[in-house]
Amino acid sequence: MLVKYLLATIVAGLFAGILLTPAMYVRNVPLILHAEEYENAGAAEHSHDAAAATATTTAESAPAVAPHVHDEEAGPELPFGRLGNTLLINLVAGAGFALITGAAALFFGRKITLQNGIYWGLAGFFIFNFAPSFSLAPELPAMPAADLATRQAWWLITVVLTAAGVYLIVLREEIWAKALGVVLIVAPHIYGAPEAEDLTSAVPPTLASEFAVSTLATNLFFWVVLGTALGWAIQHYAASELEG
Repeated sequence: MLVKYLLATIVAGLFAGILLTPAMYVRNVPLILHAEEYENAGAAEHSHDAAAATATTTAESAPAVAPHVHDEEAGPELPFGRLGNTLLINLVAGAGFALITGAAALFFGRKITLQNGIYWGLAGFFIFNFAPSFSLAPELPAMPAADLATRQAWWLITVVLTAAGVYLIVLREEIWAKALGVVLIVAPHIYGAPEAEDLTSAVPPTLASEFAVSTLATNLFFWVVLGTALGWAIQHYAASELEG
């Protein structure tokens, strides 16, 4: 039973998730709030135009426009507020990514230690964030995007192929394996990520670029912390189980 290994992995993931939250509030959240200003301004302008057009056609239809706009602006209530939901999501994500990383180490017969933990973190960052962002950059509110299910499918396929490619390049010594690993990593980008039909956006390109870079920076911080915390926790609390 690898109970200590499992607990050490989860604790490391929760720790990384906790630290990710203030990092996001320093770098990402201000950009999101700025983008929401453009989103709200666009929605208000669209609502004003729709109300004017409706009033021109018939005065009786005007009252039906305002409640519809109000419902869209209000949206669903967040159960814990922006900060609480962000923290909750980061905790779940941290524990989940930690379990995936720990399971991969067990599957391949490798040990995560304090000395090599950062490399495991960098590998996770490359697989889950950096490689997919080549063709599917992080998006702000009010930015055009393709169908969500299509983007999620492309992201998942890219992550799986990138993980296989990293395995072949790092853990296999054969030349053919390393060459195949490179092919697997670049294949989804050659195929191309799904794109929106209409690329018109009220968000300035500089703001979108800044958000993409900021998101990658915070994710890099998260994975470095996660890998280091995994190495420390496993080495101090679960090493005996692995040796046994």
